[in-house]
Amino acid sequence: MHQTAAQCRYLARLTQRALAKLDDSHRALEPRPDLKTAGWLIGHLAVTGDFGRHLCGGRPVCPREWRAAFNPGTTPSTDPAQYPPMRELGDTFRAVYGDLYTISQTAEPALLAAPNPYTPAIGDFPTAGDFLAYLMTGHIAYHLGQLTEWCAAAGLGRVLAAGAEDASR
Repeated sequence: MHQTAAQCRYLARLTQRALAKLDDSHRALEPRPDLKTAGWLIGHLAVTGDFGRHLCGGRPVCPREWRAAFNPGTTPSTDPAQYPPMRELGDTFRAVYGDLYTISQTAEPALLAAPNPYTPAIGDFPTAGDFLAYLMTGHIAYHLGQLTEWCAAAGLGRVLAAGAEDASR
């Protein structure tokens, strides 16, 4: 899990580049019809990262009511009132992923060997540990790609432009 945690830390640091460009006016902005909103993307990453913490035995960081807005299968809203302030979204994202690196490396092996409780993904990720590794790598990378595309479409510039290697420090 050490390599997975290192990849997750790197991806979360890259996500910080996008977060630094966002404010409340961006929460529900849909710069192009096929893009999710920035508020939904950050909230979704926070909630799913928090689920990863749960797989490791961690207590929730995200407010319970966020699940209805940000869980898999939810639809992004273009109503800013449907989202917490961007600062809260970003702070929660940082808290979740800041703990996920550590808790994933110290999780009880029996927790990670348990069947994946997220049944829609059990065929691809049969154990909690398999799904946790996906949440910490492929899932965050996928949504980071969406967020970088969102930033470009919203006119905020390229997030992962030259110098992205500095994010790993």
